[in-house]
Amino acid sequence: MKYELILETEMFNSFSSFPHNSKGLQAALDKVDRARKKSGFRSAKIISDRDGEVFFLDFNLSIA
Repeated sequence: MKYELILETEMFNSFSSFPHNSKGLQAALDKVDRARKKSGFRSAKIISDRDGEVFFLDFNLSIA
């Protein structure tokens, strides 16, 4: 079992896998933290087969 990280940017989507333990989750969250500071970041999602959606961050703003 693993944590799957999906990063969405203006240019591409990135997929990464991490061990399904506290160190793996922390590594995934660290990668999200680094990615969200870069230009073009849109969203991040961490999911697992066992837990479902663990984390979701969305910078896609819709202002009307």
